[in-house]
Amino acid sequence: MQGGQETRELDHIGDWAWALAPEGIYFLDYDFKPHGRIKFLDFATRTTTPIFTLEKPLPFFGGMTLSPDGKSLLFGQTELDESYIMLVKNFH
Repeated sequence: MQGGQETRELDHIGDWAWALAPEGIYFLDYDFKPHGRIKFLDFATRTTTPIFTLEKPLPFFGGMTLSPDGKSLLFGQTELDESYIMLVKNFH
């Protein structure tokens, strides 16, 4: 497989707010007010499509990930400032 010329696709996607997919990248647009918007950048067409507008503030820490089948996107949001709860299943 041959590599190609390196190109900048996005100026800023934050420290954690992105998830890579085979066809592109899901990322958080922090400039969309009031809480941000998840968008998808298609690598083939280089077009950006809005996916979801956040209704609640972002947490100070967390992440974004895509399910293996590419049908679900998981991200954190702030419910209460007093706590942050994480569920881990099948942890050994």
